[in-house]
Amino acid sequence: RDPCVERREGHRRRYPRRVGCANRPKRYRERVNPLCFVTGASGFVGRHLVPQLAREFRLRVLARAGQPLPQFDGLAVERIDGRLDDQAAVRAGLAGADCVVHLAALVSFRPQDRAEMFAVNTNGTELLAAAARRAGVRRFVHVSTISAVAFSLRPELLDERTPYNFGPLRIGYCDSKFAAEQAVLREARHGLDAVIVNPPSMYGRGDRRKGDGSLIGMVLAGGVRVAPPGGINVANVEDVCDGIVRALHRGRTGERYILGGENLTGAGLLQRIADVVGGRAPRRRVPRRVVDAGARVLGWSERWLGSRVPVTSEVLRLAGRYLWYSSAKAERELDWRAGPVDAGIAAAHRELTGN
Repeated sequence: RDPCVERREGHRRRYPRRVGCANRPKRYRERVNPLCFVTGASGFVGRHLVPQLAREFRLRVLARAGQPLPQFDGLAVERIDGRLDDQAAVRAGLAGADCVVHLAALVSFRPQDRAEMFAVNTNGTELLAAAARRAGVRRFVHVSTISAVAFSLRPELLDERTPYNFGPLRIGYCDSKFAAEQAVLREARHGLDAVIVNPPSMYGRGDRRKGDGSLIGMVLAGGVRVAPPGGINVANVEDVCDGIVRALHRGRTGERYILGGENLTGAGLLQRIADVVGGRAPRRRVPRRVVDAGARVLGWSERWLGSRVPVTSEVLRLAGRYLWYSSAKAERELDWRAGPVDAGIAAAHRELTGN
């Protein structure tokens, strides 16, 4: 199951466990590196992950036709034009690939996007995982989310064993990503060497959602009057990408790994942003019952008028919950640690302000 297996003259030669095979004998090290197929490379995480993967892999990425990829200038990246529902493009991407990192997903907290998220996040992942198994891919890393794990109404740490409980909240992103995980695990039971990682909300360069109209922008403008009542886990995207690479090399088949950063209250996150970038954090916190009532009223309004980001009924339903997680399993099995989120916040701020 090691992706670092080279076929030569009718037999298989196994190298050390790391996929990159830095310790190959010299005569083999001069051969081409293993090939990694990456979906969703044009997104926020892909912008940071692809350069890390390029250190030890040949890269092939799936991108929408006509989409520019200036962030990968200078990297030897083979491009396949297409989408997850394009079977010919997926087959071309998988042809000869040693491993797959599946990043592609639709992220939305608008109720009207629920069906599309199931089409992209769930059905697309199911088709890709099945095709990867048939193609003989030796390692498949599915990048999921902590929103596919669980929440709590109390400030306590959850982990990979906590039963999924987002269902009654009817949040399309959570439900579609959890269903995608189940599709990957089914393929793992049929022989796909698959690993799942669950990153939290991330900060760093290149995330459009952390720009104008985001928490950073609103804190800078002093536009946040009250703090939400729950808690959230946040991380620097660079740390998460390091965890993804480690899961690619070290993760156990059929397992999921939470790649969490810092667990902060809503007020704590706003204060941390203010500390890093300036601006003013609110002192008052809204009671959860008020937020839940607001979510119900907004949900009724959305049926007639639609949703408007960044505040939707789904965002409010999450705001009163604690999304706090333990990354002990990743720390233990992947030898991975996340640092403070401050560097990611600062990088996002520099890009937002052009400094």
